[in-house]
Amino acid sequence: MIRIKESFPFKYTRFEKARIIGARALQISMGAPVLINTDKTDPIEIALEEFEKGAIPITVKRRSNRFVWLERSDMF
Repeated sequence: MIRIKESFPFKYTRFEKARIIGARALQISMGAPVLINTDKTDPIEIALEEFEKGAIPITVKRRSNRFVWLERSDMF
């Protein structure tokens, strides 16, 4: 098994993007603090804006022929 660490910028798949935004929207709806300044009140719209601005600290693990870690190292 080969481990390769790719740094940002990289492309999320549409499934990863949906999972990240959905999970963050759930956190916001349960009372988690919002990571950006925004006038929006809908948790999904806030999560989408956070995602677009790169404010969501998350690590994605992909499994394919090789093991790849996708990590926003500039946020940690």
